[in-house]
Amino acid sequence: MTRVSSFGHQQVMLSGLLNNQEKVFTGQLTINTGKKELEYKGFATELNTLLGAKNALTRTQSFIGSAEYVQRQLDTNDVQLNALVDNANNVREAVLNAIAMDETFALGETLREAFSSMVSALNTNIGGVHIFSGARTDVPPVNSSDLADLVAAASAADMFENDSRIPTAKIGQNTDVQYGILAEDVAGDIFAALKNLADFDAGGFGPIDGPLTTVQRTFLEGELSTLDNAIDTLQLFVARNGNRQASVEEMISQHADEEAFLETFISDIEDADLAEAITNLENDQVALQASYEITSQLSQLSLLNFI
Repeated sequence: MTRVSSFGHQQVMLSGLLNNQEKVFTGQLTINTGKKELEYKGFATELNTLLGAKNALTRTQSFIGSAEYVQRQLDTNDVQLNALVDNANNVREAVLNAIAMDETFALGETLREAFSSMVSALNTNIGGVHIFSGARTDVPPVNSSDLADLVAAASAADMFENDSRIPTAKIGQNTDVQYGILAEDVAGDIFAALKNLADFDAGGFGPIDGPLTTVQRTFLEGELSTLDNAIDTLQLFVARNGNRQASVEEMISQHADEEAFLETFISDIEDADLAEAITNLENDQVALQASYEITSQLSQLSLLNFI
């Protein structure tokens, strides 16, 4: 039985049906992925702009990660530095009380507790990384927490094991920040002051316990200025660390704003309008269904329809 439609007409209808199928398939992919195109070549003239924005986003996110790491280190520094200041002030207060009362029964114990607590703060480690050791992160920066070892040392400097490299990180295109602090830099003066007190206490004019002798009182009065200078040094490090915290926090905020802008910029190029995509898909599905019906009707036509 001979069909009425010609071969050419059938090919045209089949081509239309396949085209509608492809549109429906593409529309479904657009909705599923949320992207206008599945390959970069589909963005044509916007490709260089898109790739440049993505590179900038990756760089910005890298800076955010680095800055957040530095921020955590600085926060830890702040806690430990303030612990050093508190313990130094405890010693100073004990010396002042001894001078004021002309006797003391707790100075030696205060020295031991303060020194042990300071060493604990300086030997802080995060995940096995000692934060005050410079580049020698696997080694505690202070080699003993026993006040007797400080007395036995030739100088306070002998107590430190850190090297001289201060950890630095890049947190911006043109911004590097030092987030590390060396134990010897921050605690050298206060350890020297504690050693003066401990050496005297262990020496011929000690121990400093009970009513003060004239020599002991004169010595303690002279050591107050040494303690004050050491505490000033500690507070200077606290202030510097605080300034760095503020700078890093501001940098993170700037990077976050840039990240949000770039993500929106990239989305405007890459991401599909889902409401529009759904409408287009529904229209394409209607067109595909119509193609199916027309093709089916044409395939059923024969000469019997006209006899």
